[in-house]
Amino acid sequence: MSKTITTTFSHLAVGVAAALGTGLAVPAFAADTTWAGYVENATYLRDGVGLSKFRNTGQAQFETVFETESLRSLRLNGTFRGTYDGVYDLNDGEFGKGARHNYLGENWHDNSTLSSQALLTPGVPFPCENDPTLCNNLDGYMDHKESDAKFPDFNDKLDFIRELYLSADKELTNGDVLSFRLGKQQVVWGKTDLFRVLDVINPVDYSRHNIYDELEDIRIPQWMLTAEWRMGPNEVLDDSNLSLVWNFDKFRPNNLGTCGQSYRILDAGCFFTSSVGPVPIIHDVEEPDWSLKNTQLGMKWEGVYGDTTFSLNALTYRQQLPSLHFRGNPLGFNPAAFNPADIATYPFAADGVFDIKFPRVNLVGGSVDYYSMNMDAVWRLELAYTEGEEMPRDTDGHKETDMLRYVIGFDKNIIIPELGTRSAFLFSTQLFGEHILDHEADMPNDEDNWIATMLFKGFYKNNRLSPQIIIAHDFAAEATVFAPSVSWTPDNHWMFNVGLNVKTGGKETFPWSAAQLPGFNDFSGQYEPLARFTNGPIGVANQEDELQFTVRYSF
Repeated sequence: MSKTITTTFSHLAVGVAAALGTGLAVPAFAADTTWAGYVENATYLRDGVGLSKFRNTGQAQFETVFETESLRSLRLNGTFRGTYDGVYDLNDGEFGKGARHNYLGENWHDNSTLSSQALLTPGVPFPCENDPTLCNNLDGYMDHKESDAKFPDFNDKLDFIRELYLSADKELTNGDVLSFRLGKQQVVWGKTDLFRVLDVINPVDYSRHNIYDELEDIRIPQWMLTAEWRMGPNEVLDDSNLSLVWNFDKFRPNNLGTCGQSYRILDAGCFFTSSVGPVPIIHDVEEPDWSLKNTQLGMKWEGVYGDTTFSLNALTYRQQLPSLHFRGNPLGFNPAAFNPADIATYPFAADGVFDIKFPRVNLVGGSVDYYSMNMDAVWRLELAYTEGEEMPRDTDGHKETDMLRYVIGFDKNIIIPELGTRSAFLFSTQLFGEHILDHEADMPNDEDNWIATMLFKGFYKNNRLSPQIIIAHDFAAEATVFAPSVSWTPDNHWMFNVGLNVKTGGKETFPWSAAQLPGFNDFSGQYEPLARFTNGPIGVANQEDELQFTVRYSF
C-alpha cells in the first residue's frame, strides 16, 4: 500500500538544476510523492536461554518524482528506520551489560580445552559500561553501549537514514542514457543470499541477526556517488552499460556484534574483550581516517547477449573484517625464561596482544547469468579475486594473501501437483567456494572450503500462504543450519511468519601456540581462540536454536 501526494518545489528545483549542470531556469517543479512503510515485531525464543529477540521496527520510505523537461527523470528517494530491541530489558540476565559467562565461548563450546580453562578470561559485556581500559582500546569499534544495542538505528552515524539520495537520468542525442545517484545508499553487486562474493561495497551489520536477515536489511548504507552510462544494444550485444561508484563516506567495518549482544557472529565481540591474564587481547583499533586516498572506487561493465547476462567488476576498498596484528614483547621473548606469573616474560606486549587493522584490498571479478530455455532455469556464476586481504593465522595473528571466491547458483520454478497447489515452487541452490592462495599450516581456515545452500519455497492460497525451508552446510566446519518457516499474508497489510532456526556442528578445534608454551605444553586442539574461524558463523552459533515469530503491518 502507498499514498501519493502532489507538491511543488521551487528552491529545490533551482538547486537540483544547478547541481546537475542542466542550466534550467524554471520557477518550480511539480512533484508526486509516494509514501509506504511498515511496523513489525520479531520475537525469537532461544533454546535454554529464553527470549533472544524482541525487536520492534518501524520503517517509512518515500519517492518524489519531479516533472522536468530537461531530464528524462529526476527523483528523490528516502528510507528511514527506527528499531527498539526489548530483549535487553526483558532478558537482562542473558543479554546486556549485566550478562556474564563462566568462560570464553560458553555460548558455543564446552570448557574442555586449556585455552578457555586457564589462558583466556571471559569476554566483558559492553566494555564501555564495565571496563574503561577495554572501552578505550576498542574506541570506535565494538565499543557500543547497551543503549546502542537497544536502539541500533539511532547513533552519531545517523543509521536511521537507511537511504536518502537524488537520482537523475539524462537522455543523450544518440539515445544513450546517463544516470547519476548521489546520497546515502546501498550499491548491490551480485545476486547471492546469506554469503557475499561481489556484493562487498557496503559493510554489513551482523549484530541484527547473524547471516540470516535479508542483506537489504543488514547492509550499512554509505554516502556514495554512482554514475551509469546505458549504451543499449549494438551489433553484438542486446544491451550494455558501464557504471562507476565512488564511496566517499568515512570507512566503516562490518558490525560483528559487541559482547553482551544476543547476536555476535563468530563470538568475535567477546574474544576482543577478553584477556590473557591481565593483558587485554586488543590494544588498539586503527580505523583509517577520512581522506580522499581512503575513499573507495568501483567500476562495473554489464552486458546482455541472448539468454546470457554478464558483468566485469573492479573495486578498490578496505577490508571490512578486522585483521589482528600481533604485538611482540619489545624486550624480546625467551621461551626458557617464560614464567606465567611474570608479565615481563610473556611473548607479547604487556598493554595488549593485538592491534586491529583494516587493510586496503583490490578486487577484480565478474558474473554470468544464463537462462536455459530447455531447463526453464537460471544458472548463476560469480567470481572474485582479491589481493591485500589478511586472513587469521596463529603466527602474527594474520597473513596477507590473495583470495579466490566464487559461487555457482541454480534457480528453477517447479510445478508439483502432488503437493496440492498449481503454483510453482521455487528451488534455488548455491555452492560457495573459497581458496586461500598463500595458505599456511597455522591458518584456521582451510585452504579450500565450500558452503552449500538450498531454498525450497512453495505458494498456496493465491500465494498468500508460503512455506519454505532453507538449509546451509559448511563442509570444513561440518556445521549445518535448518530454517523451515511458514508465512501467511491474509491481505495487503498483514503478514505473519513462524519459523525455526536449528544448527549443528561447532565441534572443530585448532592448536594455539600460547597453549604450547613451557609450563603449559598443550599441543592438542583448542576451541579458543582460533577454532572460531574453523567452525565459521554456523558452527559457532550451534547453541542458538530458535523459535521465531514475526508480525508485520504494511501501509
